[in-house]
Amino acid sequence: MTEPTPRPHGRGTRETARLVAAIVLLALLIAFVIDNTRNVKVGFVFFDHETRMIYVLIVTAFLGVVIDRLWQRRHNR
Repeated sequence: MTEPTPRPHGRGTRETARLVAAIVLLALLIAFVIDNTRNVKVGFVFFDHETRMIYVLIVTAFLGVVIDRLWQRRHNR
């Protein structure tokens, strides 16, 4: 049985690409947050509320993830 060849101690191409992608995504996220700090008026069914746009986006993204997970759980049974 042959032994696997040892890997060099440096980072592989895949790890470097992941690190670069993570840094780029983090920079985009920071720019997105900074650009969306102004107040907006959000209309609910029975009332309006003024809040920062980034909070609206975060809550909406979170609700989307929760709904997606519930949908996947229901259809994977």
